[in-house]
Amino acid sequence: MKEANNRNFYERIHTVRDLIDNSAELYGDKPFIKYLKGEEIVEKSFKDLRENSLAICRYIRSINPERMHIAIIGKTTYEYITALTGILVSGNVFAPFAPNISVEEAVELFKSGDIDAIFYDSDFEEKAVLIEKETGNLKASVNMGNSEWFEDKYEKYSGSSEFAQLSEIELDPRECAAIIFTSGTTGNRKGVMLSSENLIANITYPELELSADDVYLSVLPMHHIFCFSCDYFKPLLDGLTVCLNGNMADIGKNLSVFQPTTMRLVPMICESLIRKVNIVHKKYPELSPREAAEKVFGRNIRWIAVGGAYLGPKLIDEYEKYGIMLRQGYGMTETSPKITTADYGEKCKDSSGKILKSICDVRIVNGEIQVKGKSVMMGYYKMPEETAAVFTDDGYLKTGDLGRISDDGEHLYVTGRIKNLIILSNGENVSPEEIEKKFADEKVIKEIVVSAENDKIVAEIFPDREFAAMMGIDDIEAYLKERIKEANAGEKPEKEIAMLRLRETPFPKTSTNKIKREHVKY
Repeated sequence: MKEANNRNFYERIHTVRDLIDNSAELYGDKPFIKYLKGEEIVEKSFKDLRENSLAICRYIRSINPERMHIAIIGKTTYEYITALTGILVSGNVFAPFAPNISVEEAVELFKSGDIDAIFYDSDFEEKAVLIEKETGNLKASVNMGNSEWFEDKYEKYSGSSEFAQLSEIELDPRECAAIIFTSGTTGNRKGVMLSSENLIANITYPELELSADDVYLSVLPMHHIFCFSCDYFKPLLDGLTVCLNGNMADIGKNLSVFQPTTMRLVPMICESLIRKVNIVHKKYPELSPREAAEKVFGRNIRWIAVGGAYLGPKLIDEYEKYGIMLRQGYGMTETSPKITTADYGEKCKDSSGKILKSICDVRIVNGEIQVKGKSVMMGYYKMPEETAAVFTDDGYLKTGDLGRISDDGEHLYVTGRIKNLIILSNGENVSPEEIEKKFADEKVIKEIVVSAENDKIVAEIFPDREFAAMMGIDDIEAYLKERIKEANAGEKPEKEIAMLRLRETPFPKTSTNKIKREHVKY
């Protein structure tokens, strides 16, 4: 089989159409997508993906040849994937939304994003009807839960049908291909405009030590760019098989059925899975650490890439004990999304990943991480002032993140957010994230937010009471005060946590599970 990881291959890929054409040519009948339908494993090859996506492209263009903004709302399914690709290769704009979005917010974003049509999951049908009523007449409304509808369209709009020529269109790599709304941690959500050039540039990098036999389990929601870029476009380029998890509740079953070699996760899911391994190992002490891990992850798991939040070094070490390499990368929607990638080696254990120099240039200016390259967004949709505000005069994107680059220039260390900086009366700047990271491996803490009150550092914590009880910790407050005392040791007085508050409920969060700090009340 021909390998995708060569520069000549990358250089002829400019659009998603190029991506599916070349992948079908290179990998043909090799399984690309696998998923469970009942108890049956369904396989779709690289050729199937191309043919089915082009059929959806032709269907879309048959109902409206004019350029549209098309929303997709739902969990990850094969139908979702062919709809996503069909939209992109038809010259239209793909706009993904979280399945739990409210009708009110969806209506607001549909109007601001000029949404013309919608593909939605069956579970979202009731909301879709209300959204369509509130936004006016949509040009199309498709239920992705109706697999028979899709099978019909795959056949009716096939390459041998009367509609075949509808997919033969010229695509401009620099034209907007996707509008992805930010999670809204800073207030109003902004529509990030990404071109095909942005999306394709961000996947043209070598990934760890992948082989043609590697198998992904796609766990994260497809509406998040970390998932659809890294779990879909990247494996499509590199010729790897992707197994769809669908619902988070099914992850245990799917790990057992598909026996993946790798996954992309967020730290919270990593914590949950390793806790299951610990329980297995405690229940069956005769097992080796690796054997215990295989009871949860399957026998083939080798490495897991992590993004979305800070990854504690103790968790990395714990996974290594069980024979699984755990590393983190860093990026944002505005950079399509990767700025760094997970990488082998000791340096990457405590960094935020290895800088993707083939994709972007990274610099630090006044402590802020700034990025320039082909994967950096076009701008925010219909927000010229906001767009101008996040770019420097020489074209670098101001990420809003604080960080530093390693002495060898290879690795990036993200230390916090500029907007979250605590500025004390003595002029001292305190990054709350740096303090919070000290507790990343403390399992009694589910969530923590550090802020300032009366010029003192306050830590508000939502504890894991169930875990504390399991560990025999009766006085959670006393236990956490001891951990805080340890964390304060050696710190400057102004950076010491002076007060602890316990919460009874989780912190309010965005659709991507990030804490809304501005809504935390004291």
